[in-house]
Amino acid sequence: MPPTGPQAGWARPPRGAGDDTWAAGSAAVGAHARGPRPPHEPSGRPGALRHALPLWRRMRLPYLAGLAVLFPVMLVWPYSTEYQAGLDRGSIPPEARLVDGDTATLAGSEWRSVGSLVGNIGDEEPPPEGVQLVDMAFEVTPSDEEASELLAAHCAFRAVDTQGRSWTPTHEYSLRRLLDEPGNFAGGACTNAEHEPIAPGESQAFAFSFLVPEDVAEDLLFEVTVATSTAEQQPRPEAVLFEAEILE
Repeated sequence: MPPTGPQAGWARPPRGAGDDTWAAGSAAVGAHARGPRPPHEPSGRPGALRHALPLWRRMRLPYLAGLAVLFPVMLVWPYSTEYQAGLDRGSIPPEARLVDGDTATLAGSEWRSVGSLVGNIGDEEPPPEGVQLVDMAFEVTPSDEEASELLAAHCAFRAVDTQGRSWTPTHEYSLRRLLDEPGNFAGGACTNAEHEPIAPGESQAFAFSFLVPEDVAEDLLFEVTVATSTAEQQPRPEAVLFEAEILE
C-alpha cells in the first residue's frame, strides 16, 4: 500500500529558529514591497476623519444659518420694492402727518386751514337721508417757482374720519359760490382761477365739498397731498392732515 503520510524519502524538518527567520524575512519583504504608509492615510476604522469634524460642521450649520438670515429678506424685499414704487407713482397714498395748528409747509408751499361748513346747501336739493354736505376751505402760498410747479404737477384732497375711511371731493354742489376767486384743482393739479400756476408769494384759496355720513360730519380731518417731484410717472407725493374749525 502506498504511503499516505509525507512523501517517501522526504523528512519534515523539525521546527526551529529557521522558521522564525523565514517568517521575519517574509514580513520584511512584504513591508518593502508596500512601501511606507503615507502620512495622510487615515488609521483605524473607515470614516474616522469625517467623524472627527465638529458637529456643527457635519450638520452644515453655517449654511443653515445663512438661509435663516436670507429667507425673510427674500420674502420681504419684493414686497417692499413694489410698495415703494407705488408710493413714488402715487398709486399708494402716502402716510399723512398730523398738523399741529392750522398751517403747515408741504413741498415748499404754506397751507392754511380756513375752516369747514356743515350742511350749507343753499338753494340746492338736500343730500340723501343719512348723508351730510361738508365744505372745506384752504389757502396756499408757494414759496418759489419750484413750489408753484409742484402744485401744478399734482395735488389731491380727502376727508378722513377716525376709522380711516375717506371721501374725495364731489362736484354735485359746485354751483354754489363759496369763494370770490377760487383756485382750480381739475385734473389733479392746483392752479389759480385762470388755470395758470400760482405765482410765488401769492396766496390762492380753494374750496372743496364732500358728501359724508351724517354721524361723522363734524369729526372729520382733511388731508392735503402734493407732489414732491415734477417727474410725470413718479410725483412722490407727501401729505398732511388738518383738524378744521367748524364755521357758523
